[in-house]
Parts: sequence; C-alpha cells; structure tokens
Amino acid sequence: MKIKNLFLFFVILCIHTAVFSFQKEIAKVSFDSMFKKMNYYAKKQENTTALIYARKMLIEALKNNNEGQEAESYYNIAQFQRKLNVKDSAFYYYNKSKKLFLQRKDSLQLGKTLFQLSIIESDFGSYAESDSLAVLTLKYLNGRNVNYIAATYNCLGINSKKQFLYDDAISYYEAAIKISKNKTGINIYKNNIANVYKELKNYPKAILIFEDLLKETEIYKRTKARVLDNLAHIKMLNNSKENFLQDFLQAASIREKENDYFGLIASYGNLSDYFKEKDKVKSLFYAIKMYEMAKKEMALNGLLEAIDKVVILQTPQKAIKYYKESIFLRDSLQIVETKRQYKFAKIKYNYEEEEKQKLKFKTLAAESKLIALEENNQKKNLLILGIVFIAVLLFIVYRRKQQHKKRILQEKYNTETRIAKRLHDELGNDIYNAITKVLNPKFKIEEIVNDLDKIYLQTRSISHENDSIETGENFEAYFRALVANYNSDECKIMLKDLASINLSKLNKEKQIVVYRVFNELFVNMKKHSKASLVVLSCKKTNNTIEMKYIDNGVGFKENAIILKNGLQNMETRIKSINGTINFENKSDKGLQVTFNFKK
Repeated sequence: MKIKNLFLFFVILCIHTAVFSFQKEIAKVSFDSMFKKMNYYAKKQENTTALIYARKMLIEALKNNNEGQEAESYYNIAQFQRKLNVKDSAFYYYNKSKKLFLQRKDSLQLGKTLFQLSIIESDFGSYAESDSLAVLTLKYLNGRNVNYIAATYNCLGINSKKQFLYDDAISYYEAAIKISKNKTGINIYKNNIANVYKELKNYPKAILIFEDLLKETEIYKRTKARVLDNLAHIKMLNNSKENFLQDFLQAASIREKENDYFGLIASYGNLSDYFKEKDKVKSLFYAIKMYEMAKKEMALNGLLEAIDKVVILQTPQKAIKYYKESIFLRDSLQIVETKRQYKFAKIKYNYEEEEKQKLKFKTLAAESKLIALEENNQKKNLLILGIVFIAVLLFIVYRRKQQHKKRILQEKYNTETRIAKRLHDELGNDIYNAITKVLNPKFKIEEIVNDLDKIYLQTRSISHENDSIETGENFEAYFRALVANYNSDECKIMLKDLASINLSKLNKEKQIVVYRVFNELFVNMKKHSKASLVVLSCKKTNNTIEMKYIDNGVGFKENAIILKNGLQNMETRIKSINGTINFENKSDKGLQVTFNFKK
C-alpha cells in the first residue's frame, strides 16, 4: 500500500512539473511572439505600432513574473518613446530598466541604458548630469561594444561644445574616431570636429576636414548634403574666391530628393545669405522658402531665423507682419521650453519619489500604510512649477549678465546693479509669499497660480529690458524695430532723418550705446512721462552726429532728474564713447535730451 501511494505521489509530481513547464513554455512563446512583431514594425520604422507591442511585451513579462523580460520591455518602450520624441517618458522607462539591469548585474545592457539617459540629459541642457552618466556608461561597458563607447565619447564632445569648451570637445571627438569601427559614425564625428573649428574661426582646418569627407565613397546622401552645405558655408565665411554656389545648390537638390525637410531649412537659409549682397530678390526668395518650410515642419528656431532674414529684405510695410509674428513666436518658444523643462523635472521628481516610497513600503510596511502619500501632490507640483519657473528665469538673467561682461566696464556695473535691485525689490517678497502660500493649506490653488503668473510676468519684463543687441550691418533695422516696439496708439513716435546718420556704419560700441540710451528713454517715457508724442531727430555735421529726443510728457520735478538711475546711466554710457549729453526739462511741458558723438 505504501509503495502504491508513493508511486501515485510520484506520478502526480511528474504531471505537475510537466504542466508547469508547459505553462512556462507557452508564456515564453507569447513573449517572443510580441518581440518578433515589435521588431517587424521597428524595421518598417512604424514606431507607434512597435511601441504598442513593446507595451504588450511588458504585460506578458509581468504575468510571467520574469525580471529579465520586464527589464527588456522597459528598455524597448523607452527606445520607441525616444524615437517618437517623447523624451521625458523615455527617461522614466530607461530608469525603470536601469534599476532591473543593475539588480541582474547585466553590465552591458546597463551601460547601454546609461548611455541613453546621458543623451536625454544632454538634450534637456543638463550637461553635468549627462557627463556623469556618460562616465558611468564607459565604466559598465568596460571596453565592450566599441560603437557604443564611441557614441558616448561623442556625447561628451557635444556637451563640451555646448559649454564652449572647444579643446575638450575636439579631444572627445578624436577619441570617438579612434575607437569606432562604424564608418558612418566616424564621418559624423569628423563633421563635428569641423564644426568646432568653424566656431573657433579656424576656417582652413574646417575646410580640409569637409573636403576629405566628400572624398569618402561610402558617404550617405544626407550626410553628403550636410557636408556640402557646411563646406560652402565655411568658404563663404572665409571670403573664399571659389564659386561655392554650386555646392549650396547641390546640397539643396539632394535634400529635396531625400525629403530632408529640416536640412532644406538650413540650405535655404545659407542660399539667402549667399545672395544677400549679390541679388536682394533671390535672397528674399530663399528667405521666404526657408520661412515656408520651417512653418510646415513647425521648426520654431528655423522659423524665427527665417523671419529675421525676411524682415531685413522686405519693405517696412510688408515686414511688419513678419515682425509681429516673430514677437509672438519668441514668447511662445519661451513658454514651450519652460513647459518642456517643467515636464521633464516632474518626471524625474515623480520617479525619485516613487523609488523612495517603494523603499519605505518595504522597510515600514507593517507600521505605515502610505495613507497620506498623495495628500499634497498638487501643491508639490505647483512648488516644482514655481522652482522651475524661477530657475529658468534666473538663468535668463544670468545669461544677460554674462553677455554684459563683453561690453564696457561701467555699463556692466550699472546693469548688474539695476537687475539685482529689481529682483530684490520686485520679486523677492512675491517669491517668498508664493512659497509661504504653497506650504499653507488655507490658501486656494487659484491664488497661488495667480501669484506665480505675476512672478513670471515681472521676471519676463526684466529679461526683455536687458536683452542682447544685434550689432553690425543690420543695426539700423534692429533700432527701427526698437522704436516700433514702443510706438502705440497712446504714444506716437516720429523719426526724422534717421537714415542720414547711417547707424549701421557705426562701430559696435557706439551702436550698443545708441540702443541702450534710447531704450532707457523709451522705458522712462512709457513708465513715467505720460507723453502722447515723441520726436527723435537726427543730424550729421562734418564728422559729428547729433541725436535729439523730445516728448510732450510731464517731465520731471525740479532737480529730480539727477536722482534717476536710468538717466545717470545714459551719461555714463555717452562718456564711454567720448560724447556729450544734455537734458532740458520743463515740468509739465516735456523732456528734451540731446547727445553728440564723433562718427
């Protein structure tokens, strides 16, 4: 009887093992089937459909309780989201896969995942984070998969170039070339080195690299078009006597055949620049083609560049439409970038919070049931929004300050002092009050949002008033744009004989002084003078230029003029170019400012 029971137990055990193995095999077949379908659509570049099957793979992996399949699924989901340009979500899923690959000690796949994370951090401008991840990538790859290692050096090179560390960038690109076994990759890295030499204005060296690239027999059509376009552009910058127009036209022709629309935006822009001094009609023709292509592809930066070209080449009556569009686009671009940065910051924050809560749940599961996990989520998100807004806007102010370092020392000091004072006086209390309200549950969300909106508008105003100045041959058009910006139904601004003094021929320092002085006057007019009419008259006598500002506003109270920092700054600026300035103030009858300087 015992033998019979033992035999029966053995038979049941064998049946159970066979059923379990069969179920496991069925689950593996189902996962592999989804994997094959995902690869099929990936090869056809149907990334949206491929993403659907990557998600189905994840469902199967979770059903199978298979950690390896789960890690692979997270990685594939992230890959297709990156290809679809949903980089913030891709970042989240790469992190999920990174954690599992680390647990499984799969150093090769972990290295690949870290590389993808470093690329995304670089795309969002987090260069220090990107560099750290790239260094970890090299550690975990440990000499394996040389093309990934080369691509990692290339990422380090890109980060260095974007931070103006040109020598470091060249070193990293050369390291990528040295280790890479992929001809296409090597050509890309050489192209990157040439572009660094272009930034350094070492045009002969850049030209040699591009000419060598054109000799490559295996160069792809799109790469060839990019090299031809870059080569012709550098020859133009180098004032080459060669006829490089054919290179521009050939690059554009290849891009048209290849449907490389983003490449065509660059080609049309370069052709417009080529004809700018030779044939204004053709230059305008290509500028408009660039505008139309950028608009079609929703390439905002290209569209803004195209509008700037069109505005210079068009008549003032036609240019005003494009100018108004550029103002709207620049504001929109800033809003889009702020939202993009906020969304990315939120993804990172939520992932970190998710990992913290998982750890907390494992260690304190018996004591804490995570009842209040989501209680303050909305306020936390608003706080993040406020931090991101402030960080972005403070970065803008910082960037303006860096640009001011290249200008005259006295103007730099006055500008930095004014910005610091406005940040303290206008924003300090508002920021503190907004943060206090966020931390106090009694305040309504709408009130907090209104405070943040106010902070944004105040900071945007500070940023606009300290923007960079376009100098050179296009300065007169740029100055007229300043005047147009302050011209309104409430206050008309009249220009008299502006063309007679030829502002575009002034040197850079004098152009900056002219722009800053009148910007100060227009800001004062808008804020304080209550003027309805402003006349800006110009006169050139021998080698001396006289510019006169007259308004019909309220003027200043007696002796109050010397207390105005903005007007004191004007005097400092005029003295820096050996000029003179004179203020004539009549209370309730307006203000007249005259300044003279040598041409």
